[in-house]
Amino acid sequence: MTAAKPAAAPAPAAKPTAPAAGETILAPVDGAIKPVTEVPDETFAAKILGDGFGVVPSSTTVLAPVSGKVTTVANAHHAVGITTAGGVEVLVHIGVDTVQLNGAPFTLKVEEGQTVKAGQPVIDVDFDAIKAAGKPTDVIVVFTNPALIKDLSITAAGAVAAGSPVGTLTTK
Repeated sequence: MTAAKPAAAPAPAAKPTAPAAGETILAPVDGAIKPVTEVPDETFAAKILGDGFGVVPSSTTVLAPVSGKVTTVANAHHAVGITTAGGVEVLVHIGVDTVQLNGAPFTLKVEEGQTVKAGQPVIDVDFDAIKAAGKPTDVIVVFTNPALIKDLSITAAGAVAAGSPVGTLTTK
């Protein structure tokens, strides 16, 4: 009998080059997601401010859809701007024409300059007050500097849960 030759050490496998992983975008509230082109505001629907999505809300706490730095808080507290580490500006706008409500239905949970993590509460909202004022309640998320975006993919449809992934964003 001859002794079996020891097996040669396997050659190190080449690491596959995976495409750059995109940043996960989270649902800002529980509700029904829809394309930005279907939100009841012409400026957002025409993508004048950028591409994105809307959610007809069924919960009252709005979460940050991405991680980053809070760079804008609207005086009427109806919108928050977050800039990601990659420089993408994300606008979270609550309702349509809600600036006219002078901040009444909104309780801010963040301030300008603060760093937030995706899924962190940013605003509590009294959606009943918005409805009573005759305004749409859609929570609209738009990415306002498209020149930095390589790919924006919103893959969720139908019902979404606050903080659940709804898509990805890849910067250039």
